Amino acid sequence: MTDKNIPDLLIKHPLLFYIRSQWKPFSLGMFFLLITNLIDGLSPLVIKQGIDQITAKAPVADILKTGGLFFLAMATLAVTRYYWRSFFGTYHTLAADDLRNRVFRHLSEMGPSFYQKNPVGELMSLLTNDVQAFRQAIGSGVLILVDGVSIIAILLPIMLWLEPTWTWKTLIFLPLVPFLIWKVNKLIYERFKKQQDELADLSGFSQELVAGIRVVKSFVQEKQKLSAFNSINSKFEKASNRVASVDALFVPVMQFGVASGTVILLFIASGDLLTGVATIGTLVAFQRYISKMVWPMTALGLGISQFQKGMAAFSRIRATLEQISDLPSHGTLQLQDFESLKVKDLTFAYPGNPVSVLQNVSFELRAGQKMGIVGPVGSGKSTLLHLLSRLYPTSKPAISINDMALEEIQEISLRKTLAFVPQDPFLFSQSVRENLSYGLDEPETMDVLKSLTGAVDLLGEVESLPQGFDSQLGERGVNLSGGQKQRMTIARGLLTRAPLVMLDDSLSAVDHKTEQVIQEALRRNLERRRTQIIVAHRLSSVLDADQILVLNQGTVEAIGTHAELLAKSATYRSMAELQGLA
Repeated sequence: MTDKNIPDLLIKHPLLFYIRSQWKPFSLGMFFLLITNLIDGLSPLVIKQGIDQITAKAPVADILKTGGLFFLAMATLAVTRYYWRSFFGTYHTLAADDLRNRVFRHLSEMGPSFYQKNPVGELMSLLTNDVQAFRQAIGSGVLILVDGVSIIAILLPIMLWLEPTWTWKTLIFLPLVPFLIWKVNKLIYERFKKQQDELADLSGFSQELVAGIRVVKSFVQEKQKLSAFNSINSKFEKASNRVASVDALFVPVMQFGVASGTVILLFIASGDLLTGVATIGTLVAFQRYISKMVWPMTALGLGISQFQKGMAAFSRIRATLEQISDLPSHGTLQLQDFESLKVKDLTFAYPGNPVSVLQNVSFELRAGQKMGIVGPVGSGKSTLLHLLSRLYPTSKPAISINDMALEEIQEISLRKTLAFVPQDPFLFSQSVRENLSYGLDEPETMDVLKSLTGAVDLLGEVESLPQGFDSQLGERGVNLSGGQKQRMTIARGLLTRAPLVMLDDSLSAVDHKTEQVIQEALRRNLERRRTQIIVAHRLSSVLDADQILVLNQGTVEAIGTHAELLAKSATYRSMAELQGLA
């Protein structure tokens, strides 16, 4: 079973799919290729005629006409070669662009559980190396196969017409070609697939190493990581060499099989030349035809080799496209505004893990209210927010907004209603302005940006950057502190104007004074009826909440205000005492 947006023809017959979808540039490319091969195949006959005319001491005018005809043929070849390259290049470039977009769109629709099973480096390799290998298969791979077959189809009849006996004797090694191709095909497919797998491992390790270089250096693990990298790189090297060792057999074997025909020609043609059965022009033309047969014989091997590589790469792409998202977007209901959130008997276990992270969680939140979620580490607080954001599927409908089941709400409508600020702040390698306005239909005005960054106590720090709001951030905001990144993601979440804001321990990296400033901004709601759900380890962040949910080992231990929980929740009271709030 595959994604409904992925055509079955693409999965089963990718080459046929792209020939159909890009039929115009493909057809024109093939047309000009065949014209090119036809003219190129006839050109030795023009040379034969010219040599025979010179040998027979024909009039100069006739020789000049033959020379002009040859020049015209070469000029036409230049034009037709340009057009087949141009049109065929357009065909496989558009095909690769379409496939890359389809893979990226499919990846963007997959849920978090998919990315837990598939390393980022492997997915990067899929989008780059595998798509490029497939492009070469349906592009140059198909091209040189068609080129080789068409040249044989044109040259062989001409050679038989010139001298049938010479033809079969000089091409005696030709029957070996199909056997060699059959023998090597399976090895190429298996070895190239192994090479791509090793490359994916290498890409994944490299991506993780670069992303975690600070941790590596802080623990002085450079030598250990280098050793591990060398080991993985060595596996990739060996896999690549195994592919190359098979590839290397094609050209020398093919060229020997055909080029040896030239040697044979010298022995068998001498008698015919001496007796006058054949002319010198025929000998020269025939030798050129033998030389021209080197490429199509080689092309058969190279084309099939490249096509096998591309199909091996596409098998990895197919395996990804056939994975169905566990979060299908089938909802059709629209949210006009946020009125209420209800959770009833919510139980959840992560895919592949039989242990439930949450058990029978129930609560209700009304518009304009503030709710805090607290509890020990591992009690399920972040998981609860992930489920409220529909980042993971639930076994049965247990969450509803405005009395509509979460699964029945249109995904775009849901995302516009919820502003989720995750525990781990993520910023893009773009400007501060672009990061703050991320997700908005249009860039926000400077006055609004200044107002929101001021509300989270970030305005002065942004303006102190070299280009202010136009300053470029490094990867994941590497040139900002943890607190700055958290405050920027909070401001980004508030800028969405979503009526429900959810903060997943987003104040953990700021000091107490900054926390109070942000809390005051959130307390004023910034916009009418702004509803808040705040996960926190510091109880100071939720003291003024209308209700506080205490989670303990995935279950609701208690729910109530700060004063009520001090009396009825041992977990909450212990946290309050440790933080001096009891």
